[in-house]
Amino acid sequence: MAKYLSPEARKKRTKRRKAKRMAMAAFLVSFVLVISYVIVVIIKAFSPGVETDPDLIIKDSGILQPNTSLETEGEWQGFVGPVKKTINDFGVVAPDNRMIQLPENGSVDMSYFENVTFVGDSLTDGLRIYPNIENGVGNISQFVCNKNLTPRSFIEGQIKFDKDYRPTQNGIDAIVETYPGKIYMTLGTNALTFMSDEQFMYYYSQMVDQMRERMPGTMIYVCSITPATAKTAAERPIYSVDRIYSVNNQIAKMCNEKGLYYLNLHEALAGDDGYLKPEYAASDGLHLKPEAYSIWVQYLMSHTVHRPDNPYIPGSPYYRG
Repeated sequence: MAKYLSPEARKKRTKRRKAKRMAMAAFLVSFVLVISYVIVVIIKAFSPGVETDPDLIIKDSGILQPNTSLETEGEWQGFVGPVKKTINDFGVVAPDNRMIQLPENGSVDMSYFENVTFVGDSLTDGLRIYPNIENGVGNISQFVCNKNLTPRSFIEGQIKFDKDYRPTQNGIDAIVETYPGKIYMTLGTNALTFMSDEQFMYYYSQMVDQMRERMPGTMIYVCSITPATAKTAAERPIYSVDRIYSVNNQIAKMCNEKGLYYLNLHEALAGDDGYLKPEYAASDGLHLKPEAYSIWVQYLMSHTVHRPDNPYIPGSPYYRG
């Protein structure tokens, strides 16, 4: 004869049985997940590796291999070595631009800029009009830049260049006609005054797509929007640290997706607070003094895509003599 159980005892027994079933189900789910993970690891471990040709890196990769260890709050430690494709494989949605930036990769000499075209607004034009400063590129490189230019300027109509150093013409045509081996782009400071972040990135993406279509073999470096001084940012919130940081993250994401090389000029020009260093700033807190351009170019010299034929200077890891 079955043992009599009170209603309260039967409820307790039912709860115990239900708890056991739930525990067993949780165990089975965990077991399946662990086994699936082990299988994936085993498949990756025994999959044949693919050797990466440096030339293929330049054509197909827009992302770099940072150190896997972190130095301080999300900043990558200094890295020296050939670039590798990494973050592209993970479909980054909203990256910190420092994760995507080109790391220090061995310094080159000034001959590296002989087949370079600099594209941008009045900030870039400073590289052209100060040719005699240390690390000056004004007499070495080509320039397609002018005050007030934005990405939209290059894809919607004609550009009149100051002092007729270039004829009035379509901006993309002007770039193509310099026959660049490498392009450095710095745009955004003007656009922030009257465009939303979404509009700016739309036109920037369109501009890049047109350039890639017409110059498929050209290496493209994209520089971050440069910082403003603390005083200017306080007076003009459109240049706040937070906004510039946010837009630079979007520029970095674009570079990551389109196979471009992102350069974080804040490392060279900003202080620890994220603002433009006062000693580098012109009176408006946005434009740069001549000595800042020397620092800018020095940064470009030490942050290039690795290629065996780069003109590395003595002391660089890849210098061949």
